[in-house]
Amino acid sequence: MNTELTPLLTAAVIFGWGGGIMFSAIAIYLSVRQRRLHPLLLVCIAAMSISWIEAPYDWAMYAQFPPALPRMPSWWPLNMTWGGLPSSVPLGYIQYFVLPAVIGAAIGRWLSSRFGWRRPVTLLTVGLVVGFCWALFFNAVIGARLGVFYYGLVIPGLAIFEGSKHQYPLYDALAMGVQMMVFTYLLGRTDSQGRNVIETWAQRVTKTGAQAAALSIVSVIVLANLLYGAVFAPHLATKLGGYVTSGPTEQLFPGVPNQPR
Repeated sequence: MNTELTPLLTAAVIFGWGGGIMFSAIAIYLSVRQRRLHPLLLVCIAAMSISWIEAPYDWAMYAQFPPALPRMPSWWPLNMTWGGLPSSVPLGYIQYFVLPAVIGAAIGRWLSSRFGWRRPVTLLTVGLVVGFCWALFFNAVIGARLGVFYYGLVIPGLAIFEGSKHQYPLYDALAMGVQMMVFTYLLGRTDSQGRNVIETWAQRVTKTGAQAAALSIVSVIVLANLLYGAVFAPHLATKLGGYVTSGPTEQLFPGVPNQPR
């Protein structure tokens, strides 16, 4: 069993912690400068708020991580990831979801301005495509291909490299694309004052800026968790239904048993 961090795993940990801190710092700076919540900060909060679902998501997807990665303590909520949830996940969720949302929002707004397309539909469409491609690159290439993590079992016929330890379920990329689609919309659909739809609504139904900020935060957390729960539900159903059956017989990481069915 290899318990030492390789350069690739070290880079992955730095990506998670460093990216999350960087985006949070930028979002806080923009919010302080504008003296109100910036849409980027709301999306950062939303992304981090759903990180608790990662562990049961891993369990349902048979995702398994190298034993060398530092793990969250045993008291972490629903710590169902085989071997424990990597400690970089909570902050890493900010980097993982916000980066493609920023890219998607920039592309969507440019396309809308350039061709006169309706911004809501353009942002949602671009967000879905960028999110799908990002998940495919990060999860299938950096993850399953390079060995940052593997998927022990997949639904037959719905994965690339099926049957090998490098297999990747394409339905995961679709689920992540849907989540990032909404985050892209929240970042890109702003009014002349730079407020997104949630902040605009919150200011309309409250009397003070503090109330509007609190309502905006609660709203994005609820929205993000409901959406993530919705994209997670099919994975859970197929796992419990016994449809996730295709995978290698070898150990994904030598000396570490694979997650049982």
